[in-house]
Amino acid sequence: MLGELGTALLVGLALAFYVIAGYHTLLIFLGLRMTRGGPKPFDKGSLRNPVDLPSVSIVIPARDEEIVIEGALRCADRLQYPNELKEVLLVEDGSRDATPTIGQRMAAVLPNVRCLSGGPSKGKPPALNRALPHAHGDVIGVFDSDTRYAPDLLLRVAKYFHDHPEVSVVQAIPRIMNQHTNAITRLNYYETRFWFQGLQAAKERFGLFMHLAGTGMFLRRSVLEAVGPWDESCLTEDLEYSLRLARSGIRVGMLDANVWIQPVYRATHLVRQRERWWSGALQVFARAARRGFRVGRSRRERIDAFLYTCSPLVFLVSSLLSFGSLALFAISGTVPAALLAWLYGLLGSQLLLAPLVVAEAALTRDRKVLWLIPGLYVYWMLQLAALIQAAFRVVLRPGDLRWHRTPKLPSD
Repeated sequence: MLGELGTALLVGLALAFYVIAGYHTLLIFLGLRMTRGGPKPFDKGSLRNPVDLPSVSIVIPARDEEIVIEGALRCADRLQYPNELKEVLLVEDGSRDATPTIGQRMAAVLPNVRCLSGGPSKGKPPALNRALPHAHGDVIGVFDSDTRYAPDLLLRVAKYFHDHPEVSVVQAIPRIMNQHTNAITRLNYYETRFWFQGLQAAKERFGLFMHLAGTGMFLRRSVLEAVGPWDESCLTEDLEYSLRLARSGIRVGMLDANVWIQPVYRATHLVRQRERWWSGALQVFARAARRGFRVGRSRRERIDAFLYTCSPLVFLVSSLLSFGSLALFAISGTVPAALLAWLYGLLGSQLLLAPLVVAEAALTRDRKVLWLIPGLYVYWMLQLAALIQAAFRVVLRPGDLRWHRTPKLPSD
């Protein structure tokens, strides 16, 4: 009797998991079709008729980023935009390397660059908030120190805001550079592509909950004044701010432009990064649950926000159930238990990524992509290890949650 009840419970949970995963998989497929071919060439002539160019403040928080920070500042300096309407604020966050020295040197050479230094490191959200009193732009752009982009990016942003006055926040599409370095970077590339070119693009199209990337995003100053500064206690300030925007009924759009970011290069770095991400996601889910998930302009946006923010719990429960199913099969040896173990452990854990990798291989006619599928399970195990660590830390040591940087390679 108990075995039958246990099997029925596992089947019910499996169905719930597949519904949620299938829903997101469908959105990813639709989004990839919408963004097929990449950004369209930008016609600078479209800025006539006329477009009032807003003043823009670019904020770059950085800690111990000496190998990439000069490239970040030079990339911002190359932006095709009137100098009197552009400023770049490097917010140095308690670095112990040459980041502040490089920042001061670049500020002396590049007229639009200012370096804000001082105090011990407190993480990215406090660094962003420290920049706000010094930012004079009508639009605030946020970039990580490893982010690179084309010189016409700000012109695209100005055109977008002019053509969409109802949108107050716009997110460029993150893409992964150095994707062919190793298996981890290739998997990171596909994960990022499916997430932003697929999932977020579809969410914008259908008026669903939008998750900002944390880099390559632009906000009207009026939004910051209405919604307030970034939450300094949250490890995923981008997700927490996205929920606040949705709760306030503020529309977020996707910009038809790429920004290039570095991947995670090593398994140990991936676990450390994802532990921070999962910890922040659990923080945000707990806060949203206390407010009853009252976010968004419509019921479907609220439902979508719930399904999105509960993903850490779905991933944790489904992963633990895969091991539970294996244990059940080892004890009982029954066919239903074996089937559940296969569903959870072999298929269910990668229901989102595996079909998309197969589709990518078919579309590109590159069968080598299929070799990534075994790596998906290693990727899954690394993510699960990070999530379990994050769950224990959030529950048992909530006061010990800290922001950690992800190591990078030199880039221009």
